[in-house]
Amino acid sequence: MRKNIFAAAGGWLLVIACGTGSAQTGADYGADLGALYGERYWIQAYKDVCVSVLPKSRRDLQGAYDEWRARHEEVVEDLELRFAAMVKGMSRDEAEYQQNYNKYYDVVMRQRDEDKGNLRKLPREDLVKQCKELPGYLRGPGSDMYNTHPKAFGAIYGKKRP
Repeated sequence: MRKNIFAAAGGWLLVIACGTGSAQTGADYGADLGALYGERYWIQAYKDVCVSVLPKSRRDLQGAYDEWRARHEEVVEDLELRFAAMVKGMSRDEAEYQQNYNKYYDVVMRQRDEDKGNLRKLPREDLVKQCKELPGYLRGPGSDMYNTHPKAFGAIYGKKRP
């Protein structure tokens, strides 16, 4: 489903922002982290746009999103910690860490807004059709991060699944 909408979402600007952080993490780690970290915000952007397009489906869309979040809670929390650790590794002190964290988080939020804008540019009938399919997609295993980004998930977590 996602490939039909915006195939480029996922690895995005997080990699540019902090993918070359410290020698310990490497560009591959940054790219893999970016893909997974971005997925969470991509799903949120997708849901938000669908709610605006299909306001009568708000409850079902939000419910499906909440179910997806619950299934991914452990991973999302871990990704937040990894994102913070990567930014901390690039920072000399607490003040610079706060500044860098805010800067890179802002990049993530701008990308989420750009993703929303790209979704809204789709032909309305295509977007409506895909939004109607979103709850089923989010409730199914196809939306699980280890399925949407198997290489990145495997690189970060090995074979462990939540």
